[in-house]
Amino acid sequence: MGLFFRRIRIGGRFPFIRLIQVRDNPLYLLHMAVKNLVFKREPVAKYRDRYAAMTFLSGQQTLEDLITHGKSLARFSDGEFEMITGAGIYPPDSDWCQRWSKPLVKDLLAALSSADPRLLVAVDPPETFLGERDSVHPIPFEYNMWIDMRRLMWRYLRPGRSYGHCHLFLRTNCPDLNWSQLREFFRDRDVIIATGNTHKLSHLVLGRRNFFIECGTEHAYEKKERIKADIRALITRENLDRSNTLVLASLGATAPILAHQLLDEGICVWDTGHMFEFAASGFIESVFDQAGAPEQKQGTI
Repeated sequence: MGLFFRRIRIGGRFPFIRLIQVRDNPLYLLHMAVKNLVFKREPVAKYRDRYAAMTFLSGQQTLEDLITHGKSLARFSDGEFEMITGAGIYPPDSDWCQRWSKPLVKDLLAALSSADPRLLVAVDPPETFLGERDSVHPIPFEYNMWIDMRRLMWRYLRPGRSYGHCHLFLRTNCPDLNWSQLREFFRDRDVIIATGNTHKLSHLVLGRRNFFIECGTEHAYEKKERIKADIRALITRENLDRSNTLVLASLGATAPILAHQLLDEGICVWDTGHMFEFAASGFIESVFDQAGAPEQKQGTI
């Protein structure tokens, strides 16, 4: 179905996207019915105690944990939980296009439930997914977006563990983030950016050396093994030190899976989500003052 039809919005919804999602997975229609007839009416208070044993970090605390302990980052927000409950993701409802599949859900849940200390799983803060219908938020809040996260996520999180803030790279969500600290962390590392439309990012200077892997914007999960192979090949070809290399992956629901699956290869991956969405309009430059940065080496594959 073409983008013209997918852009049609009725009552704030994209009905043709729902049709595509049901076409891909007919059982999703049943989920939508139960969600609106049953889950939507459950009291939020029913779930508060189920998250009391977990610690949820702020955006700045998330950044400090990543930097201090050299962790990889796997992010989970409303889009990932749409996938988990049976829906594919399609523009303009999202920046990514990704068909739903059972293997994808299996890999997402493996990352979400991971107890590996090398991986920081990041989710929305409790004030969002445990927000009441009439609660006030500093950013736009749509109650329906958080119903599935609230009722399902506690089953996969581990009591006693700390979970990061999944939107730390969005200024409106995490105004406390110390971008200078992040800039300094990048500056001494070799940075690989794995995403789509890398031609729009070629002007960016983030690390000591910068490399780009073009992954496209559609169905990254089906290309997951090729993307991993491209990352390995680039590291080998450029003789990069894995302990001093950082992969920034903006690949929708595939990024947290890569972060999890490359742990045992000593490749640190940060799922950066929408961090590069506004790169062409100068967003990165506005938060990273690169004056005086050392000469950079650029590369693309």
